[in-house]
Amino acid sequence: MATAPPAFTGNLKKALAGLRRINLDGLRWRVFDAKGQVLGRLASQIAVVLQGKDKPTYAPHVENGDMCIVLNAKDISVTGRKMTDKIYYWHTGYIGHLKERKLKDQMEKDPTEVIRKAVLRMLPRNRLRDD
Repeated sequence: MATAPPAFTGNLKKALAGLRRINLDGLRWRVFDAKGQVLGRLASQIAVVLQGKDKPTYAPHVENGDMCIVLNAKDISVTGRKMTDKIYYWHTGYIGHLKERKLKDQMEKDPTEVIRKAVLRMLPRNRLRDD
């Protein structure tokens, strides 16, 4: 396995830890093209595929979803004034350090994180969500 650049080491370790717990037999790779797609609608389609709700063998306690690849994440579109009004918040852990970033700035910095957060927040909050 090739080594990742230092900037991606954290995300790679998380992804590999999740893959160890998933049974890869019978999984398919789904490719989504985000060009011109609305963010929420695309995220809901990806969330359904990740949970395996599109398969007849769906069970809420079993991980049987497929792997997803999203292309052209930078070309995603949003409706209304979300590009300037939608704000992502996170806390650093220090007193008074509530950080915020507008959707427009996040798209310039890392557009894949926008899609990842949208999908993650559509999944049920349980142990399977981490994988």
